[in-house]
Amino acid sequence: MPVIVGIGALRTRQILQAAEDAQNAGASGVLLAPVSYQPLTDEDVFGLFEEVTANLSVPLVIYDNPGTTHFTFTDELYTRLAWLPQVASIKVPALPADPAEARARVEYLRRLLPETVTVGISGDAAAARGLNAGCDAWYSVIGGAFPEAALALTRAARAGRHEQAERESKRLQPLWDLFVQHGGSLRVVAAAAAHLGLTAHRNLPLPLRGLDAKERAHLATVIEQLELHT
Repeated sequence: MPVIVGIGALRTRQILQAAEDAQNAGASGVLLAPVSYQPLTDEDVFGLFEEVTANLSVPLVIYDNPGTTHFTFTDELYTRLAWLPQVASIKVPALPADPAEARARVEYLRRLLPETVTVGISGDAAAARGLNAGCDAWYSVIGGAFPEAALALTRAARAGRHEQAERESKRLQPLWDLFVQHGGSLRVVAAAAAHLGLTAHRNLPLPLRGLDAKERAHLATVIEQLELHT
């Protein structure tokens, strides 16, 4: 099974070491979000990806995640980065809520990017909207823990059954609500993985403490009610 490894770090030399480790371990690709203690400029970010891709032998996914990185990619920067060697995909933030506007946004990005570079949607609650709008991929959080649910949504969108894809997403709204409640998906899915026996109870890097006992019990109830399976 292909595995994409995240290689983000605060310094380029640390990222390069992580990239080397990922490749040596057999990763099929890497994903990189630009993070820094100081605000980054477009030239900082271009230089980062330029240096990393020059040292890669596997495809790279550009991760545009302004909520975490506090850096916002411009369309011009997308275009410049897309022509770097090894860049294979751009993981974009949630698209406009209006379906027509979402599709127009994806179509516009396609005109900017080389045919070899795909557009992938980020944010599980926005997956149906993104796939229905024409995104090539869904960079899913729940896909590892709940592949059946992720596949049902993806296959519906891929087959042009857009309303069914939206229904699949709406069915999972209690899970999306937990993501919002806990400041993102990480703590929730980590707790779900532990609940399902996929990982140890403590599975997050400190200082992240994860969900408490009451929150884990509520999550277990949601998993049962939604009939989510590994």
